[in-house]
Amino acid sequence: MRINPLEDGSLRSSNVKKKKKSKKSQKIGSGFQEGFIETLEDVQISDLERALQATIKEVVDLGNNLIRSPTTQNFHKYREAVKSFLKLIEKRLYIVDKNFSPQEGLYMVAREVDENLQQIAESLIDVEKSALNLSAKVETIYGLLMDLYR
Repeated sequence: MRINPLEDGSLRSSNVKKKKKSKKSQKIGSGFQEGFIETLEDVQISDLERALQATIKEVVDLGNNLIRSPTTQNFHKYREAVKSFLKLIEKRLYIVDKNFSPQEGLYMVAREVDENLQQIAESLIDVEKSALNLSAKVETIYGLLMDLYR
């Protein structure tokens, strides 16, 4: 059984006066709202960090696949993973600091990444050019044989 000493009138102090609420105490809702927004941003940042970790792991794995087997299919997967990583970075920079303009640095890095991806694509095309020519000739022969068969 709990006893509340304030329920008994004789235990109340005669010195306790009713205090007027100050303006600060009246703005509890706004303080709560600011705290909620900060908490929400913290949750968003932690979710983005987890997504970034998963995406960077995917980028590394797909990069290793591209190195082991330099095909256009592996290149496209790698490029899409890099794009999604850059989008997550942009989102994180926007959430972390809305007043700072992080886009300048991000776009400079994104431009450099894009140039490197373009160089990889060109080298893949050079490497696979002979394979593509061979494949085109095989397809031509196959088409001619099918024309004869019909």
